[in-house]
Amino acid sequence: MDKIKVDAVITNLELQLETANNPYGSFVSFRFVDTFPSFPKVNEMVSEIKKRTDVDLVDYEFTYTGIHEDTDLTHLVITRN
Repeated sequence: MDKIKVDAVITNLELQLETANNPYGSFVSFRFVDTFPSFPKVNEMVSEIKKRTDVDLVDYEFTYTGIHEDTDLTHLVITRN
């Protein structure tokens, strides 16, 4: 049986949002560490925005890059358990 590889990755999430006050929309970008391949933080953020009645989620997309020994993590907050 094949094992699924679970790994921490740097994720870039971009959301396109609209509100009643701004019908032309806004783009919001986030950069954070998430878990590959399930991306629970991405899924949670998208789910929370979809629940809101004052914001419409028009579209979203995300990309990710692996974390290696030479990856610069200086601008990311990482909590180790």
